[in-house]
Amino acid sequence: MSRLLVACLAVSFAAAVASAQTAEEVETKVLKDVNAYREKKKLAKLATDDKLAAIAQAHARAMAKADKFGDDGKNGHFLDGKGPAERIKEAGYKHTGLAENVGWGVGEDDPAGAIVKWWLDSPPHEKNIANKNLTHTGVGAAKSKSGKWYFVQLFSRPARGGAPAAARVTVTIENLTKQAIKFRMGRNKDELAAGVKGEFTYAQSKGPVQIAITWPEARKEEVHDLTDKTAYVIEEKEKGRFTFRKADPK
Repeated sequence: MSRLLVACLAVSFAAAVASAQTAEEVETKVLKDVNAYREKKKLAKLATDDKLAAIAQAHARAMAKADKFGDDGKNGHFLDGKGPAERIKEAGYKHTGLAENVGWGVGEDDPAGAIVKWWLDSPPHEKNIANKNLTHTGVGAAKSKSGKWYFVQLFSRPARGGAPAAARVTVTIENLTKQAIKFRMGRNKDELAAGVKGEFTYAQSKGPVQIAITWPEARKEEVHDLTDKTAYVIEEKEKGRFTFRKADPK
């Protein structure tokens, strides 16, 4: 009897922890899962575009506030009489290609994983995710008072002037330490396991692209500018003293 009670309490607690996710965490997971799928398809990862993300987030939050999947409750692409093309135009975002995936879910322990799986099982949505001509993305996720999650992912190929090349980087980072290292590019949070090398792509509307690293036991982030198509390494020079630098030329 007591064991059953403990087991039930453990399950309830685990479910509560799983559901206590922020919109930012869910958005990050959606992008991570989508890019993992693109990697399997031998496609380049989608770069996050801050302006595109803001448009997607505004739409997701509007649906969550109304707690309605679009104007008719069935088509999340259209809200207040506006579709993705109108929202993009109003924001002044220039592009040569655009697509949008939307969806909603409730009661999932992993809301991001659930919506990405649903998209991948739907041919039109999977086609957007695997479109090699669409290179940038913005993800929006918001939870309504009723507990429903609303999702929006925009895909684009920016026109010249839409996402300056100087504000887009693809870098390789290798973690040479014995600890997992957490870092952030814009709103994208990630973690690189000990001894692992990874490639990361990020884009923003203006300014230098930077990486903000949170070293183990540190309270503040350490920020570094990134240069496109450059390899970097993370090292622990001595116990508790970490560094981020360009990799030595081979």
